[in-house]
Amino acid sequence: MKDESGSSSQLSNSEHQSIDANSEISKSYDLSQVLKVSRGDMGFVRSVVRMFVVKTPIYVERIIKEFEKGNYHEMGEEAHQLKQSVYAMGINSLRSTIMAIILVGRNNKPEDGLCDHIAYLKHHSELVVQQLKDDFNI
Repeated sequence: MKDESGSSSQLSNSEHQSIDANSEISKSYDLSQVLKVSRGDMGFVRSVVRMFVVKTPIYVERIIKEFEKGNYHEMGEEAHQLKQSVYAMGINSLRSTIMAIILVGRNNKPEDGLCDHIAYLKHHSELVVQQLKDDFNI
């Protein structure tokens, strides 16, 4: 099966080894859920990764913008949009951060540590995006 780039969309042995190596190498993400849903279709996996790499910085910038304006409800809404991708991509280190930002948005008032959560989200999401770009040659 070929993907839109004309390359095989089934996992090659080297791609299997690369993704299986996630458990051996310190990765900021875990694609096991994406792989499960894809049934080994590497074109699908690449598509999901590509979408995450493109959209995540946009969501993070919107979160920061709303935070800086004091629009906590809107900030929480943007974080909620990012939450599903973070969970699907197995970025466990961002789960509690995303949830803390969402809760501030629901309460529509800042809480202690919000600035730290925002900074952590920005920094760590940039690291994950770069790691995915490197790992998938994006």
